[in-house]
Formats: sequence, C-alpha cells, structure tokens
Amino acid sequence: MVLCIIAWAGLAVVLAVVLATPGEVERGLIPLGLIAVAAIIWAVLWSPSVRVSDDAVTIANVLREIEIPWAALIHVDTKFSLTLTTPGRTYSATAAPAPGQLSGLNASRSQRTRAGGAGTSVRPGDLPSTDSGQAAELVRERWNRLRDSGAIEAGIADSVPVRIRPRIVQIATITAATVVLIVGVLVF
Repeated sequence: MVLCIIAWAGLAVVLAVVLATPGEVERGLIPLGLIAVAAIIWAVLWSPSVRVSDDAVTIANVLREIEIPWAALIHVDTKFSLTLTTPGRTYSATAAPAPGQLSGLNASRSQRTRAGGAGTSVRPGDLPSTDSGQAAELVRERWNRLRDSGAIEAGIADSVPVRIRPRIVQIATITAATVVLIVGVLVF
C-alpha cells in the first residue's frame, strides 16, 4: 500500500509539471498516459487482498479471486508469501508477500519468540510484523477456532470445491490502460 501511494504521488508531481509546461500534444497524451499508469498501479498494488470470514478465506490476486472454504484448507505456509494448500493445489496471495531475509535478521528476539514460541526457529514470513505473518496469523486463528468449535467437518477436504473467478474489473483496467499506453507511444 505504501509503494502504491508513493507511486501515485510521483505520478501527481509529473502530471503537475506536464500541465505547467506548454505544448499541445503533451497536454493530452502525457496526462492520459499517467492516468493509465495510475490505473495499472491500482490494479497491481492496491486491489490484491486477503479476506477472512467464517465461511472461507478469499485471496484476491491481480487477475483472479480464489475462495477457499475452511473445510478445503489443509495447510498454511509463509515461505514466499501467504500460501494456502488444499488437496492437490496451493494458492499464493500477492497481497501478503513474505519479507526478505534482511527483515528476518532485523527482527527482534521478542518478535521471533512471539511468532514461534520459546526455543523455536521462525521463518521471516511468519513474523507478526510482516504482511504474510499477519495474514497467516489471522487465517490460522480463525481456522483453529472454527475447527475446535466443530464448525469444520474433518476429512472432506478432497470433496470441497475451491471457487476461482476472474477479476473482471482489474483485467479490464489493465487491458484498457495498456492499450492507452501503446496508442500513446505510437502516436507520440
């Protein structure tokens, strides 16, 4: 989210400079191109998410949305990003990437102990100060609570369907913005 805001702020500065500079062609094409870039930034950096409800975990990546019912979930991992495993398939969340090794080295001892318990080794992706760690904690907490309360039927993960849908708005936004950028480059 921070990267998205920084990118939009940079685009706003460039737009202000372009609008303050004389020139007819640039006044129309460059602002349109900047808006197209801002739209792509929204689709790629802002719109991905992980949502946790009593029914399922929903991973909204850039081009598709994956709804994983709790009964289909068999493992939660954070090696490269929040990754949810069902029988025969794994799904990664672009909204919850694991940090680099440097973040793990910079994590305090109390963060590592809190994430894994005393005497355990914790992946950087499981640290509560990271996107993947926070998301994994939410998923595991809800999954365990529902399982312990009997709300999740055991042994049926193979038969529970995972729903995958295209994210039409994001696909259309990226497509339209790419066309605008290509046309702008060809005309300019």
